[in-house]
Amino acid sequence: MMRAAPSHDTRSDSERARPTEGLLEARHLLLAVAGTLQGGSPLIGWSRELADLHATLLTASVSPTRRPTGFDATVTRGRINILIGLIDDWSAFHLPRPSTGRRHTHSLGEVISHVAATYAQMQWTLRHSSSAQQQHDAALRFAQIQEGYADLVEEIRTLRVALPLGWSGIRPT
Repeated sequence: MMRAAPSHDTRSDSERARPTEGLLEARHLLLAVAGTLQGGSPLIGWSRELADLHATLLTASVSPTRRPTGFDATVTRGRINILIGLIDDWSAFHLPRPSTGRRHTHSLGEVISHVAATYAQMQWTLRHSSSAQQQHDAALRFAQIQEGYADLVEEIRTLRVALPLGWSGIRPT
């Protein structure tokens, strides 16, 4: 009978994995950006709005005739940046900040905005492209992004990653 090697990690289970109430699991983030999840965490509404804004930007860039009346790309990007900031503010107060975890390159707001943008691109491609290959590639890319987000959530919970605090300074428009 083989035994596992003794662990040298002296932290308790509660120190190794912290509750992260309000942080969306990958499947819940998908439902949020798709608009089929309501209530609970404020991340749900912010994620949905990010998906809508990214979809509006995409539609306006691809088809000028489908632009909403009074569309302003700068204002839309500004609203995206505000939502990223709201998510980052929430993250700073609700997620653990381990001192020993690896440092992530993007804030939670930036990550969720990227998921929302990729979702919008996938949906546009599935609806408007007649190429089965393009549709497959778009769905595969979104699945990869969703898997990466699921991995990030696990790393956050097990204190293996520290997200940067958001920055409300100059953002690209």
